[in-house]
Amino acid sequence: MRHILFISVVFLLMTAIQANAADVNKIIKKVQKTYDKMDNLSATFKQVETFKITGSQTETSGKIFIKNGVKYRFKSEDQVIVTDGKTIWTYNEMSKQLLIDNVRENSGALLPRDLLFKYPKKYYSTLLGEEKSGKNEVYKIRLDPKEDVHGYIKSVKLWIDKDNWHILMIETTDLNGNQSRFEITDIDTKSKLSDDLFTYQADDSVNVVDMR
Repeated sequence: MRHILFISVVFLLMTAIQANAADVNKIIKKVQKTYDKMDNLSATFKQVETFKITGSQTETSGKIFIKNGVKYRFKSEDQVIVTDGKTIWTYNEMSKQLLIDNVRENSGALLPRDLLFKYPKKYYSTLLGEEKSGKNEVYKIRLDPKEDVHGYIKSVKLWIDKDNWHILMIETTDLNGNQSRFEITDIDTKSKLSDDLFTYQADDSVNVVDMR
């Protein structure tokens, strides 16, 4: 009887895991389809970074603009990060320094498209459940790297709006246990964005460091 009970429990667990995998894959595909058809996106963001060793937090807010999934502009009070999908410009207002580099797979720059198209292939996806986020009903998904994946990100959590399949929040945890939570509000997908937004021209007062 104990053996039968054990086998039954194992069977139920395996069935639940398979159902979870099917559900989370369907959700990811719907989000992929939504963003694949999305030409322009602008939004307000708030980023909260928590450092494990000190327990300290920093908070940044600003605007983010995304075009065709690979171009984006991230603008806060003290920093601007811009990429056209090939080159990435990082400008620091405090130091008046502009770093220019090629977009690299392991550069640490988390491109918006990576979350939807690269990460689901290289990470295990788990549906953690459904919850309320403000006025929105959301799915909560965790992405954990597969055994052959190497990088600085240990895990990623996504909060996805059940009505329009928009990502409302992203939380990353690095190998040192530091967390970065990125909250997205005031999403606009109808306004067209100029390509000029996704390049950066420095004036003579800026110290330019070209790392390409």
